[in-house]
Amino acid sequence: MGRFFRFSGGKRLLAIFISLQLFTGCETISPFLQNPEQKQPVAKTEETQPTPKATQPAEETISQEKLAAEKLLESQRQKPTTDQPKFNQPSVQLNRPQLPEDAVAVRIAILLPLSGQHEKVGTDLLNAAKIALFDLNNTQLRLQPYDTKGTVDGARDAATSAIQEGAEIILGPLFASSVRAIQPMARQNNISILTFSTDVSVAGNGVYLLGLTVQQQISRILEFSYRQGLSKFAVLAPQTPYGETAMNSIEAESRKLGVSLTQVNRFPTDLPPGSEELQSIARSVANYEVRQANLQREINKVKDKKDPQSKALFQKLAKLDTLGEVNFEAIIIPEGGQRLRELAPLLSFYDVDPAKVQFIGTGLWADVSLTTEPSLVGGWFAAPAPGPANSFLARFNSIYGYTPPRIASLAYDAMALSGLLALDDVEQKFSKDRLESPKGFSGYNGIFRFNSSGLAERGLAVMQLGQDSLELLEAAPTTFTPAIN
Repeated sequence: MGRFFRFSGGKRLLAIFISLQLFTGCETISPFLQNPEQKQPVAKTEETQPTPKATQPAEETISQEKLAAEKLLESQRQKPTTDQPKFNQPSVQLNRPQLPEDAVAVRIAILLPLSGQHEKVGTDLLNAAKIALFDLNNTQLRLQPYDTKGTVDGARDAATSAIQEGAEIILGPLFASSVRAIQPMARQNNISILTFSTDVSVAGNGVYLLGLTVQQQISRILEFSYRQGLSKFAVLAPQTPYGETAMNSIEAESRKLGVSLTQVNRFPTDLPPGSEELQSIARSVANYEVRQANLQREINKVKDKKDPQSKALFQKLAKLDTLGEVNFEAIIIPEGGQRLRELAPLLSFYDVDPAKVQFIGTGLWADVSLTTEPSLVGGWFAAPAPGPANSFLARFNSIYGYTPPRIASLAYDAMALSGLLALDDVEQKFSKDRLESPKGFSGYNGIFRFNSSGLAERGLAVMQLGQDSLELLEAAPTTFTPAIN
């Protein structure tokens, strides 16, 4: 049986006024995106004792095969860069709701791993959804959490309970395998699913992907690169499901833009640091042996000549490692963390000069610690606009006492979107037509809208790794409406 969250007390004592409006063509689902400088009001409840802040549990590593979390959690526990006013934790009770006689509850199920190996990330997502519930200030909303235990069977049991207890929409699950397990029963009961997975193969047939996918990021950054005049690209991608998805996206977007992939290289993920195989891959990307041989030929032509011109050329060539340029203007590396820190300087060592070749990444590069690697400074990637994203992290920290992984903001947006759609007095509040509104929505992760395939089109910013910070190169769009010149 699920747990039902409601505000303590029967009166609407919250001091927050929610403004839901059309904003630059998109429906704004977070009231705190309207004016980030405005002081946020403190919610009041009938309880006199404040809810204590939760202590931060130890981090847990999300396994490789869990596509929904494997890459977004790499930079978890980042310190937010935006100072925000304090915001008290909403007081909630685990009671069945008591509604006025004329009110009808709107039941929103959220399926998350609230126990087991992935309990930490599940709890973070649930806490984020509870903030959205608090902000919505709608006593008809019922957020009903169900524990998937991080397993397929657990997800199936959770969905069964949610449907039996009247859920009208399902938020989650987190993992693609769990989505596949519950999709048939949800579809049979005409219930839409807003999943946090990034696996595009589960989208469609009533399943909508809220996860920040690598396809979205590749599309944005390649379109930006094309506008900067880049047309020849190399790829160095890991032999992982994430790397495979990135490769497919790069190939599709390259065809769309009419740019060339002059090199495609893959590397195993189980190579130890400093391995000869990894160095061999870097040399191959750089075409190092050929360029080194070219240099040696030119040196041999002039090394024994005595005329001043030949001597000067010899001295110039003697300072080089290779001769000739690589056959690409930019290199895309859909990798992050320690492996990226190892690959980037290796490429530079074998004469892929970051001053001449543009390094490009994915959202895995949204990691301020990467700015300490000189060869990565100046690298481009696409990600949600940092302002709203950091604002959410700061709000969460002020409530719960720790900073969650960025994926938590997706649960806020999912709950806020559900609350927005629940406002209208229609029988099918979460219908296909309403979820696929062409105007889209605006949340903490920027604007987004769902297409008929269940995938989210997102407005992402273009970022650059600076000397000690993540720098904004091009702002995220604020509307899906084409600009009028």
